[in-house]
Amino acid sequence: MKKAMIGAAFAVLSLSVPALAATTTKYQFKGESAYATFSQYDGCNSTYVDIYAFNSITKNQPGAPTSQKEAFVSYSNYNYCTGEGSYGYGSIANPNFTINKSLNSANLNDTFTVYDYSSGTNKTLNVALTWTGTGDTYRGNYHSHSQGPGYISKYRGAGASREAQVSGSVTLDGANLIANLSSYGYLYSSNSGSLEIIKK
Repeated sequence: MKKAMIGAAFAVLSLSVPALAATTTKYQFKGESAYATFSQYDGCNSTYVDIYAFNSITKNQPGAPTSQKEAFVSYSNYNYCTGEGSYGYGSIANPNFTINKSLNSANLNDTFTVYDYSSGTNKTLNVALTWTGTGDTYRGNYHSHSQGPGYISKYRGAGASREAQVSGSVTLDGANLIANLSSYGYLYSSNSGSLEIIKK
């Protein structure tokens, strides 16, 4: 009889304690990007031009997927013999940028408004570049899982990269900034996601 009463008391107690709530956060990312850098150094003068563009889709559950396209450009020129130089930077949302998901090719053709720090003015810069994938495509993936009192965290990621030849022009004030410069280009793709559960 006493055991039955104790069991009933525990049953009532368990019913009176609310179940633990849990907060779940889920994030997903998928996208492709292209990068190119052009450079030259001749003992007195150094020149660099960098271009980066991406096309991605992100999703924060339970929200709807969000698409994003953006491109960035920067240039610099400095003469160590005279102490003169220039530097500029700009970006553009929703550029005219396309990239093959197999990382075979990419194209960026658009007009940027860049801020030239040496003159303190905005200038117009035109980019017309083509990436052509060369050589092998390198792939990799990563997974992690961690768990502790009141939380669970998981992450997965997979990506690929491929070297690319870059051709075209980056024109500022009527001059092609990348003429006769050494070039180096890459094409990238990424697919990743994370899950976090926190018990309150």
